[in-house]
Amino acid sequence: MDRKQEIIEQSVTLFNKKGFFNVSIKDISQTMGISPGNFTYYFKKKENLLAAIQEEVLDNAIEIMPENQYITLFHFEEMFKKFYLIQSKYRFFFLDILYLIEEYPVILEGYKKATLKRFEDARSLVSYFIASDRLVPEGNRVDYKVMIKALWMTSTFWSAGVTIIDQKNTSNRTEDSPLTSLWGILLPYLTDKGYQEYVEITKSSLSKTN
Repeated sequence: MDRKQEIIEQSVTLFNKKGFFNVSIKDISQTMGISPGNFTYYFKKKENLLAAIQEEVLDNAIEIMPENQYITLFHFEEMFKKFYLIQSKYRFFFLDILYLIEEYPVILEGYKKATLKRFEDARSLVSYFIASDRLVPEGNRVDYKVMIKALWMTSTFWSAGVTIIDQKNTSNRTEDSPLTSLWGILLPYLTDKGYQEYVEITKSSLSKTN
């Protein structure tokens, strides 16, 4: 691992423990046993370090709408499992995201654009599931824009919610994953065919844990 990547990984570990705004360049340098000058050779400011971390978060983003393949609801399960792993690795980013946006609006603009793109991709995935008879058609009582936003808000701010409820900070445990809540949002929209896929996914998950 090169020094720049080592700085990123050590910084993420410290930010996850103490929060982004509670860790200084000096703290990171001391933890790594390097001089502040060595740190600033790679990142002139914490702002530059944050930009590099955000780039990693976005590079690890999940492909919501894979091309040229048959997609089942297993994809939904795997997509949110992977997103939760990203949240766990860069936990501070999602805990502090509102403050980070306020403090560094230019940097976080990239995250906003990526999120809007995910909304578009999610809408395409919903349309695919409707066409393949996994989700009920959109109508007067079914608004998938609302559902997509509910899924996004639940997954993005899950770590913050767990931290508020559980003062022991056990958000890395499997049972604290938002997956059950995400399925709870999606279930009312499933057709009979979609529900049968969900049952199979549940059985598969249970067999893997036993």
